[in-house]
Amino acid sequence: MITSKERMQIAMEHKEPDRVPFQATFVPEVDKILREKYSKEIANIKGKTTEKYQGMTELDILFGHDMLLLTYGLSTGYYRDTDSETYFDDWGIKWKKIPYITKNGTGYYTEIVGFPLADDSKIDSYIPPDPDNEDMSYAEEVIKNYGKSHYICGIIDCSIFEALKYLRGITQSLIDIVANKDIAHKIMDMSVDYHLKLGYKLIERGADLLWLADDLGGEHKMLMSPEIFREMVKPKMGYMINSLKTKNKNIKIAFHSDGYIEPIIDDLIEAGVDLLNPIQPESMSPAEIKKKYGSRIGMWGTISTQQTLPFGTPEDVEKEVRERIKACGPNGGFLLAPTHNIQLDVPFENIEAFYNAVNKYRDYPIKY
Repeated sequence: MITSKERMQIAMEHKEPDRVPFQATFVPEVDKILREKYSKEIANIKGKTTEKYQGMTELDILFGHDMLLLTYGLSTGYYRDTDSETYFDDWGIKWKKIPYITKNGTGYYTEIVGFPLADDSKIDSYIPPDPDNEDMSYAEEVIKNYGKSHYICGIIDCSIFEALKYLRGITQSLIDIVANKDIAHKIMDMSVDYHLKLGYKLIERGADLLWLADDLGGEHKMLMSPEIFREMVKPKMGYMINSLKTKNKNIKIAFHSDGYIEPIIDDLIEAGVDLLNPIQPESMSPAEIKKKYGSRIGMWGTISTQQTLPFGTPEDVEKEVRERIKACGPNGGFLLAPTHNIQLDVPFENIEAFYNAVNKYRDYPIKY
């Protein structure tokens, strides 16, 4: 049997390995429950999580995920494990923990309630974190333990427009890319420089894939016009990707945006994106995306965390997994996964149904 790393390498070349590769992630509350449930099974598995650098855990190994995540960059502000209701991250962003109640218990979303550059007068004096101060020992440990057996994804997300949103606020950032372009460029370029240096560090340590992210889509429309994207964001994305691939010609690049972004998929391919995440089925048809773009860009995701996993039956979950593999699996280029972290409102029988269905249907050749 080939390794998870080899399986992903073959799939990323748009060829069919032995099985469709897959992975999944969980919000901290689900992660905790699963760790307790499978405490004996994971007792001797090597894994690492810290307050800031979240990603790969023992559950990835237990459940057979083919790709492991290393979380760096601006997104590490999410889900900080703190006793206080609010906290500040390294960028000076103020976060607030917002509780929500499910039948599985109470969870917390984190929302930004303080934007450090909302005031124009603070921009010139603002000093971002130094990427040289990032603790790379987390990545080094995971790669040492699993770099030969698993495909390693280094997350350097929230890297361009998302950074502008985090630092200025969503409304102001949308104004900036149209009316305050100098400000928008200055802040986005600062973030590009920071995340690019992190990308170099992850390449040097052995990452196989780097994940960029900028949420550019609403449920059914983009947050900005394709023309504004091509003017303000695409050149920076192309610069980052070209720089990373110059550093290592074999590195692959993933890009995440929730929502509807079909008008710019050709642009993402042109910029050098190899793998598109998450193909949110409420916004875009995974089968149609595969037909139109599947020979030129890989697909990662497609299993609904908005409808099927939280509100469907185990039979619905199995059906969706089967349909996605049938539609998106042929000729490789497909990494099956939920479209976001599995949330606390997902019934645990549906989590089990997801894994059972993956193992039931993921073998090549696809026969159904």
